Amino acid sequence: MIGQREIALARDAFLQDGTESRLVRPATLRAWRRSRAAGAAHEGAPRIASLDNIERDGAVRRAAEPVISAVMRQLGTADFAIMVTDREARVLGRWTSGRTMDALMDEMNVLPGALFDESAIGSTGLGTVLEDRGTAVVDGTEHYNRCFDRVIAVGTPIVHPGTGCIEGALDLVCPTGASPEIMTALIERAACDAGERLLSGYAADDRAMLDAFLRSERRGPKRPIAAVNDRMIMANHLAEPLVGTGPVQVLWERVQAALSSHRPSIRLALDNGDTLDVDVRPVDPSDSAAGAVLHLPTAPSPTRSRAPSRDAASALAARVSGELPGRSQPWQTAVALASRAILTRGHVLLCGPVGVGKTALARALLRNIPTPASAGADVPVDDVIDDLHRWTSSELTDLRRRWRSDSPRLVVATATSHHAHDLSDELLAMFDHVIELPDLSRRLEDIPDVAAAVASGVDPEATLASDAVRDLARRQWRGNVAQLTRTLHAAIEQAPAHRVRAADLPPATEVPRLARRLTYLESVEREAIAAVLSAVDGNRTKAAQTLGISRATLYRKLEALSLD
Repeated sequence: MIGQREIALARDAFLQDGTESRLVRPATLRAWRRSRAAGAAHEGAPRIASLDNIERDGAVRRAAEPVISAVMRQLGTADFAIMVTDREARVLGRWTSGRTMDALMDEMNVLPGALFDESAIGSTGLGTVLEDRGTAVVDGTEHYNRCFDRVIAVGTPIVHPGTGCIEGALDLVCPTGASPEIMTALIERAACDAGERLLSGYAADDRAMLDAFLRSERRGPKRPIAAVNDRMIMANHLAEPLVGTGPVQVLWERVQAALSSHRPSIRLALDNGDTLDVDVRPVDPSDSAAGAVLHLPTAPSPTRSRAPSRDAASALAARVSGELPGRSQPWQTAVALASRAILTRGHVLLCGPVGVGKTALARALLRNIPTPASAGADVPVDDVIDDLHRWTSSELTDLRRRWRSDSPRLVVATATSHHAHDLSDELLAMFDHVIELPDLSRRLEDIPDVAAAVASGVDPEATLASDAVRDLARRQWRGNVAQLTRTLHAAIEQAPAHRVRAADLPPATEVPRLARRLTYLESVEREAIAAVLSAVDGNRTKAAQTLGISRATLYRKLEALSLD
């Protein structure tokens, strides 16, 4: 049997140049490959996330605690530690047998809030479990990260029996040399028991909300009914398409604000631009945190935020597209969504990475939107509110207060973020519509038009030679249109006779070039894979499952499409 020293040497070779030893277990090699491809750290302890995001008394920890206590009694005086994580591999709790293991776990940063995602810290008994979706044994130097060489870890997922979903993981850790067979039997039994407790161990608030939802749903003729608390949304089949699939925290914040007012109701914006006035009723009048039942009307109510006609939205999108360059599908879709949203005369937030053109699009929309009189709606129009992501919580509160005290008005704002879900729930809850703008890497076919427009803006007489356009189209623009503008500004200053050639362009020192220009179908595939990765927060195992391909195939596509 291969020893720890031989595994350590094999790991060193793998880290140096990817050499794989046949002496290393296949499961270990698979985890190493994933860790290497993700750029995981092979030195140093994991980082500690904000404790604000940790459910200190969440369902997973509550279900695991009594089970862990039973395992600790079985193990007696042995040196061991047990951890429980959520489904994102963040540590929710830690239990140890004594000071020795306490000190060892502290040294390795195995603390509440620590992130053990395999893509960040490499193979462990916590992150690898969630990647493999099954029991994982990682013994000493089998860890990708040298920080964990002194322990053997056996982890297994906690599966909710009712849904079949993995809700977290349990990990049993001992000093190297312990029997993995015994550890596996103990931790798998414990995870099974924790899963059973998830099924029956709802918190009192969850049970109260479920009872209130069922009472409302069974009373009288069928109508749209939903219930929400800070953890979940439940809805009958009539309410499900109306409530939508947005973040539960956004809806819950609005519900809490309504419950604290004299007239508990919220206005719910639908995908088609219609709105619903929803009655909000607390599950427990003495405890607003227990949840609320939402009584939705069977049909949209007439409000100021009426859906615009398809022709009006298309006409506005056409006028805006005539001002701003870009014919790619991602850009045209964003313009169409923003045009339809702004015609509802509500609050619209445009978000996206730095330099994608959020403010330019917002101003183009406001320049081209019909006047309130011609649109038949007396709604004042504010100027663009830029960079809301920089505003503090108190500043956002003051802004909300001003909006409530003013008459209804159209608001268009911008916020810098790669994805809407990266913004705070407090900010998202302020807007009826949130539109994500694509970065330039997702609309490579727009680069010639965008570059020509930018060059003309810098110098009306400037032109771009074909070799310069080809060079620009091959580069990655992580700074988006703003970076392209800086590049062309520098080139135009150097170009003779107002004509920019490839030789006049500054070197692409900020980012690497694409090996080649992608075909249209490859661009579509790249966009689809990027969207799936975004939806699963970068988890490549989940992305491969969603796409219906193997992880190996996904990695090949990521490399070929310059997504890695």
